[in-house]
Amino acid sequence: MEIGYYTKKSSRIKKLFEKYLKGIKTFLTQKYGEEKTQLVVERSRSYFSQIIQNMPYFNSATYDELIVTCAKIMVLKKGLKDIGVGVEEFVGLMIEYLRKTRGKIPKTIRNIGGKLFLSKLMRGFLKNVAKKVTKSGWPTEVIDGKKQDDFEMKVCTKDCQMVNFISSVGEEDLIPYCSFFDFINAESMGYSLKQTTTIDSGVCTFCFNIKGEVHWPEAIKEILNPV
Repeated sequence: MEIGYYTKKSSRIKKLFEKYLKGIKTFLTQKYGEEKTQLVVERSRSYFSQIIQNMPYFNSATYDELIVTCAKIMVLKKGLKDIGVGVEEFVGLMIEYLRKTRGKIPKTIRNIGGKLFLSKLMRGFLKNVAKKVTKSGWPTEVIDGKKQDDFEMKVCTKDCQMVNFISSVGEEDLIPYCSFFDFINAESMGYSLKQTTTIDSGVCTFCFNIKGEVHWPEAIKEILNPV
């Protein structure tokens, strides 16, 4: 793991951040109006230098893309917090937005993507990725399910560097909900996902199946289905 790598790539990363803010601006305007949305965008930009300095680099396209995606979300979260948006409202907002954007992709294509993700070929690739990021300080194991198991693939991570990154930029209140992106992917691509350990256990374990339900974590379910 390397901290500070992305500061050398600040121009490219800034373009990605700007593209992300531009893409979500219409959605935010519908929620908060043009004036507040413009303030959110401006405030989000002001946090760019703090975020980029704390982004860890693992020299793995798969995991580094996760970090870049998380960084975009952190920039937006800070901007929205400045107009009074709390963490639960933010998580609900992100899930709604991602559902809308993913919904624009034809369902057939999304389902094919889900089957490919759980294919033997992809599992082999993910196992190699896991070995690489483990050496870089993000211990990860990809396990094939056996006949007696209730999963087809299980991914276990320790010392989650996503959690550490979120903490490093002062957004610890997002940690109980930070797996929402994984569950949106499962919902969108039609495979089953269940998180069998809580984040505070120190080990994040995710069980995948080609068929079945998406078992949203209780903390997120409370946001999706308020009493």
